[in-house]
Amino acid sequence: MPESAPDILESDEALLLTQLLCTRLCHDLAGPVGAVAAGVELAGGDPTQVDEETLALIGSSSAAASRKLKFLRVALGVPATTPAAVEGLEALVEGYLEATAGRGGAPLLRWASPKDISTLAERLGSATAPLLLNLCLMVVEALPVCRLLELAIVVDPVMRVSVQGHGDGQRSTAWRADTLDAVAPVPAVALSAKTIQPYLARRLAERAHGRLVLQAEPPVLTAIFELMPGRRR
Repeated sequence: MPESAPDILESDEALLLTQLLCTRLCHDLAGPVGAVAAGVELAGGDPTQVDEETLALIGSSSAAASRKLKFLRVALGVPATTPAAVEGLEALVEGYLEATAGRGGAPLLRWASPKDISTLAERLGSATAPLLLNLCLMVVEALPVCRLLELAIVVDPVMRVSVQGHGDGQRSTAWRADTLDAVAPVPAVALSAKTIQPYLARRLAERAHGRLVLQAEPPVLTAIFELMPGRRR
């Protein structure tokens, strides 16, 4: 008889992490999917009776759900192994920022050069895409208001990736303390659906043979990934 596959959820911790990520994913998609359902319900099954406002609600909500899903599939899913996996990451981030934008609009995004992204992918392999997306997601969500999101990559002498979020200088900046606590080597906060994502970002950084630190200097929050010297995927 063939040997049974190992149970990757054998430990209670692995099972809890899986449940928390599923909860997080459902939470992110509940809003736009629910809005689409509400719009369809308003239509009453007769498309000819749908007014322009309801059609706009259905259209914008379905687009938001699609953008979120595309982003989260790469950020939280099994990483692709092809070189082309890093292509289009900027568009994924832009789409997610637009889908989650409040009344103040989406943050301006400044992305690293294709050459730097390619060099990073050569070093990190399949870890590149989920790591970059999770760094962006963590910074945006830790800020009460994010006006500008910048990705910078330094190749020499040590591979260094920084994602910098600029808050609203006109308002007091209150970081999400649980985000900073969740990325500590020993998390100083209980894992929950709110803190599982920054915890995942730290674990992804460690899996890529690097370390992750957060630097808070109001109104700027910076997530920094540094590849350990001499390590290569």
